[in-house]
Amino acid sequence: MYLGIDPGRQKFGWALGGAEGTFVASGIVPAEELEDFALRAARSCKGCEEWLLEGELPEDGKIAKVFCGNGTGHARFVQELERHFEVELVEELNTTLEARRLYWDMHPPRGLRRLVPLSLLVPPRCVDDLAAFCILRRALAAGAIE
Repeated sequence: MYLGIDPGRQKFGWALGGAEGTFVASGIVPAEELEDFALRAARSCKGCEEWLLEGELPEDGKIAKVFCGNGTGHARFVQELERHFEVELVEELNTTLEARRLYWDMHPPRGLRRLVPLSLLVPPRCVDDLAAFCILRRALAAGAIE
């Protein structure tokens, strides 16, 4: 199990995925709760249920490695996460745009929204968690694991 992190000033997105780049679960956490999140995630993935938005947390999931985006305020995130995990920085350019597309893949528009091009639609919620999954997929596609 691998963890992707999309750091931000007020909040950060997280996503769990398998070695093949499969989506497992994701969520968004206020930035001031980073330490609590890291502690819970280090013990068990199930401890992150409070912040879950998509997917289901595995009962016995252990995180092998964390991939953190190199964007806004990433140094603080890396410093905290390195206390519990092996952390690798990943380029996060355009992951929010990828995350918007991913949102609509996971939740196709209904009704009249189906007629509007996806590039013009804005998801009804923040997609930082899906941006974290895009960061995770980039790292895995680049061969970040052996």
